[in-house]
Parts: sequence; structure tokens; C-alpha cells
Amino acid sequence: MALYLLFESASGYALFHAHGIDEIGQSVDAVRSTVLDLKRFSKAVKLAGFTPFLSAVDALNQCNAIS
Repeated sequence: MALYLLFESASGYALFHAHGIDEIGQSVDAVRSTVLDLKRFSKAVKLAGFTPFLSAVDALNQCNAIS
């Protein structure tokens, strides 16, 4: 089963396809160390798509819509 992660940033939405999360997701410390290490993080997830916000107003509306 595929696991996808949605990340919202100031510039838009990014969709990541997660690989190997079962192995690293066993403890909070393991996940934290993977996220902080770019080399390990790039092996665990791959960018599947990115949608930029059209304007600052659009970004604010999107932020308010999901919070």
C-alpha cells in the first residue's frame, strides 16, 4: 500500500511518496533523525507533485481553509 504525505509550505502544496516509512517509523527519534538528515530523508521520500499558490491571497485562503 502506498503512503503519500501532503506538505503545505508558503509557496504551495507538495505531495511526497514515502518509501521505507515502516522501517523508520518505529520511534519518534528515528523519524526525527531521518527528517533532519537530508541524505536519509531523500531516500525515504520522493517528490510526487507540487502545486504552487497563484498569489499571496490564494496562499492565505488555502491556509485558512485547512486550519
